[in-house]
Amino acid sequence: MKKVLVIDDSALMRRVISDIINQDENLTVAATANNGEAAMEQLTHGAKFDVLLVDIKMPKMDGVRMLRELNRAGIRTPALIVSSIASESGRETIEALELGALDFIKKPISSIGENFADFRVDLLQKIYVATGLDIHGGGFHGDPRNTGSSRTRADSDRSGRDFTRTATEPKKDITPPAPRKLHTARKGSKLVVIASSTGGPKALQSVVPFFPERFPYPIVIVQHMPAGFTNSLAQRLDEMSKIKVKEASDGEELKPGTVYIAMGGKQCELIHKPNGSYCFSENDKPPRGGLRPCADIFFESLVDTAFEEIICGVLTGMGSDGTKGISLIRQSHNVKCVVQNKETCVVYGMPRAAVEAGVVDDVVPLEEVTGMLVKKSGA
Repeated sequence: MKKVLVIDDSALMRRVISDIINQDENLTVAATANNGEAAMEQLTHGAKFDVLLVDIKMPKMDGVRMLRELNRAGIRTPALIVSSIASESGRETIEALELGALDFIKKPISSIGENFADFRVDLLQKIYVATGLDIHGGGFHGDPRNTGSSRTRADSDRSGRDFTRTATEPKKDITPPAPRKLHTARKGSKLVVIASSTGGPKALQSVVPFFPERFPYPIVIVQHMPAGFTNSLAQRLDEMSKIKVKEASDGEELKPGTVYIAMGGKQCELIHKPNGSYCFSENDKPPRGGLRPCADIFFESLVDTAFEEIICGVLTGMGSDGTKGISLIRQSHNVKCVVQNKETCVVYGMPRAAVEAGVVDDVVPLEEVTGMLVKKSGA
């Protein structure tokens, strides 16, 4: 039985979260706290937990400060942020991930309906990952339609355990279109695409800042995040990097030497315009496997493009998003693929899926990903 500490200033949210957790046969809420200070009091006096659920906005000591205090005290208990989608909390959530939080869960708008069902599954799934529980072992009772990604291949948590989750999306939502490349490749035209999920916001800080200032090709990052957080992620990465980083916007033209973060809560696609340029479509197409943005959908949009070469990177994350899309564009383009190795992943699911599909050229530690992508691009 894994012990959970729930830290939130809302008594209602503490109760909602506790009810969800206590209904799971492998989990129990061992204690709660209404702010970071009260939680630190328990933790520094010897209370042991397997995972911490931490709110951002709290009196006395907020979630970000609490994570700083945990680091200062040498307390290494895995932490998950449970955050609202308020714009002011987006930047703080990104900071919390920098400080070592494993992942974050978006708070539900209400305690009923599809939004709450998504929250329940997302919460339990990420607690299982954080504590090393095996989702495929029979104790997890989440609805696979709301898992957040397709689990058609084994994922691994930080301890090396495997778990799988099979998505039950309708076939029409998961079968990619056949390759139909309509444009002749333009010599020297290249694109870099990076897909990431759980652990991605922090991993990207070891990748994006190391691209050279005058990198000659555009870079698109599809990071699984809901609306309200990707702009904060882009701003933080821009502050850390020599190369320009921004959130992609609908209709925006793709330009070389710029890193674009696909907008959270939207599907991101690339449109080939009659004049030969490309622009983003940030649209409301339905989630695939619960994902919006979905890397497979972005890759599919590249089939009808004239890039001479597409260089792909797959970082830490659950599920297999990106693998089908990379397999598809390999039929119509010259594709090179670099993935993060198991040892440096928070979750090795997405890289593993790409490796097992045979679409990978290089498997490297996180700190070598940028160098390998640059090398593969010939820049």
